[in-house]
Amino acid sequence: PDPHTPVIVAATAGTTDAGLIDPLPAIGALCRTHGARLHIDAAYGGGLLFSDRHRPQLTGLDTAHTVTLDLHKLGWQPAAAGLLAVHDPDDLTALHHHADYLNAPDDTDAGLPDLLGRSLRTTRRPDVLKIAATLKTLGRTGLGALVDRVCDHARHLADLITAHPRLELHAPPTISTVLFRPTHATDTTVADIRRRLLTHGHAVLGRARLDDRLWLKATLLNPHTRPADLTALLNLVEGNTPT
Repeated sequence: PDPHTPVIVAATAGTTDAGLIDPLPAIGALCRTHGARLHIDAAYGGGLLFSDRHRPQLTGLDTAHTVTLDLHKLGWQPAAAGLLAVHDPDDLTALHHHADYLNAPDDTDAGLPDLLGRSLRTTRRPDVLKIAATLKTLGRTGLGALVDRVCDHARHLADLITAHPRLELHAPPTISTVLFRPTHATDTTVADIRRRLLTHGHAVLGRARLDDRLWLKATLLNPHTRPADLTALLNLVEGNTPT
């Protein structure tokens, strides 16, 4: 076989820095053409599936052989509540691994739980139960409404930044992450602002380096955020900017 033939392609649906989504249909088509497997990391963006309005951004997700979802973001679950979805059940054959002290055949035949048949991490917390309870309580419609709300918050924050004479927006938000910085600020100033807000207990902002500049990162995940909260956040940033 050609040593340059791709074996697997990993695409991203919701980058950590800016929430960007790769062109999934085009990547899927290339993988089909070249016979490569496609894995999509939808840790952040996977929650858009709950929303009728935002789901089209994930068109092409169904072409992946495997997809990872991290529902502690747009799913409001514990941090460890991740999921791996597969098209082909054979991709889960690693779970058939045998260890006599965990899945002895006679214990399995006697009806005792087979831990390795459920996860290779046999001592992990049962976070899937929390996911199931959330889905049972809110359903896709309820979760979709929460997704729509935080995405709306992000767009409102972006509009406030765009209209602000002393703040600069990196780009319109793709999901619920907004990158911004004071106009004409240096990277050192941006880093200092973030640390001051954090150490004074005023705000917790992330940081991201894009286009060779450092940006403040606001990831909106609280559905109960109010417009006044967003205005207050920008006032805090501006108040910590040296004049």
